[in-house]
Amino acid sequence: MKIKLDHGYMKKIKYITLGFVIIYIIYLVMTNIGDVINGVSDAFSFIVKILSPFLWGLVIAYLLNPIVRYFEKIISKIKINKKWERTHRKQKKAIVRGISLVLTLVSIITILTLLVNSVFVMINGSFRDFKITELIKEITDTFENYSKELGGIEESLNKMGIAANITQFLKELSISIINQIKDIATSITARVTTIGRYIIDISFGFVFAFNFIMNKEYFHNLLENALRLTLNDKRKNSLKEILHEINIVFLSFIRGKIIDLTLLSFVTVISLIIIQFDYAFIVGTFAGYTNIIPYLGTWIGIIPAVIIALVKDGWQEALFVGAYIVIIQQVYYVFVSPKIQGKSIGMHPVFILLAMFVFGKFFGLLGVILSIPMGGIVKIFINRWTKRRQDKKNIVLIDLKK
Repeated sequence: MKIKLDHGYMKKIKYITLGFVIIYIIYLVMTNIGDVINGVSDAFSFIVKILSPFLWGLVIAYLLNPIVRYFEKIISKIKINKKWERTHRKQKKAIVRGISLVLTLVSIITILTLLVNSVFVMINGSFRDFKITELIKEITDTFENYSKELGGIEESLNKMGIAANITQFLKELSISIINQIKDIATSITARVTTIGRYIIDISFGFVFAFNFIMNKEYFHNLLENALRLTLNDKRKNSLKEILHEINIVFLSFIRGKIIDLTLLSFVTVISLIIIQFDYAFIVGTFAGYTNIIPYLGTWIGIIPAVIIALVKDGWQEALFVGAYIVIIQQVYYVFVSPKIQGKSIGMHPVFILLAMFVFGKFFGLLGVILSIPMGGIVKIFINRWTKRRQDKKNIVLIDLKK
């Protein structure tokens, strides 16, 4: 005898079972929220590490593309053989783009070479009057003076009968300092390894970028075909609008970043002029623009200033100048930079800082560098959702600009 199943009843059981499964999954996620967040973060970090050269390639291509297009416009106006140009348009386009890309790279390398050469020139000028023996003698005399003072303190403590306790304390302190030095050495090694990995990723990123730029029509058409295969016309056009808005956000971010770094360089130069530091303009400009690299940029930027102060005025002045620049730039980054970056893409400084923390946590250094435009992208989706919700429910919102 064939049993006839009630399909409506079975469908209800299926949905009820699915509901219980979803509730149970939500319960597991909520009770282990910390592990879930760490797992998602680790997964994102792993994916980003694998795709890092590719992502760097996209970033580099995006940054170089406007300059390449500028050179293309100039070179395309040059007429050599009109008949050949009419019959070999693709070849001409490839040649023009290749020359434009080479000119772009030559321009960037020239600017970097001039900047590095300026740094070496000012450091070399400082080294002319520098004598290593005098620096060593100054450091030696300083330690001898400290030793004499410590000797006098030790003699006084012996008379008071508490020298043994102090000696034990100093031994424990020295062990603690040695352990801290080992930890610092390990940390430095890890950072050097990380920097090496970034250099390799960026090097391969340039290879990807060259291919993206030289064949950008191919990749554009590839993306267009993918959209046609997966989306209807309405969704495809909506996605294109979003991509257009994202492009505006990135261009605004680049303009804002250039203004931000230029103003930071100006502030650093003025600060160095106030303390009558030699080569203030070059040192301040270098220290400002190296901040395009978050965290490391500040420390890279103070290297020339510290070296110049060291060879001219001694290690104490070098420490002062290094700390002076770091403090000036950190104050700038807390109070000024978020406002400039926020105005460039229309975000409040609080959300700028929040974006840096969140995307830095998930994507590391690349996330920090791109945190502001990524925050702008999140804002685009929030604004579009808000607009749809507002139109659907006829909601009147408070103007936040007042």
